[in-house]
Amino acid sequence: MPLKEYLSLLTFYFFTASLCGFLWEVLIFFIKEGHFRNRGFFYGPWLPVYGTGAVLMYLLLSKQKRHPVKVFIYSLLIGTSLELVIGWILDYFWDLRYWDYSGYPFHFHGYICLISALGFGIAGVLWICLLSVFLGKFWFRIPGKFRYAVQALLLLLFIADCTAALIFPNTGRGITFPDK
Repeated sequence: MPLKEYLSLLTFYFFTASLCGFLWEVLIFFIKEGHFRNRGFFYGPWLPVYGTGAVLMYLLLSKQKRHPVKVFIYSLLIGTSLELVIGWILDYFWDLRYWDYSGYPFHFHGYICLISALGFGIAGVLWICLLSVFLGKFWFRIPGKFRYAVQALLLLLFIADCTAALIFPNTGRGITFPDK
């Protein structure tokens, strides 16, 4: 696959997983608390930690012959490592805690826990063994000019959101733990 197409696919995976992660967390908190909560550092409808995890898993695991047990273990390790690093960076540099697993068994300083790690393993198997294959085929059925226009727009919006969030982190009521 030409590099331009490969990068296009990775960008599509990033934004797809970022949006799905946003929707997943909004749904979880809506069910738990009965109201909307933007769980991200950014203002837009994306959580880049999910996009980054999806792209990392794809880059590192797509050649694993889609063996579910290997994919599960590696996804668990990749997702948990990413969550730990991002949680620590947010806490250390911005004094923000977007999640806190302190009340869960087998946690590490509230940044990661066993239940979350198992979730990453399951999500990795679904992503690598099923969804990325389907979504990749879907993406390349879309005409190239339209794909690139959508990606350019998303990248511009993301860069603007990233800039705004770095200057004015999204710390609204109900977003961080404890509520600030």
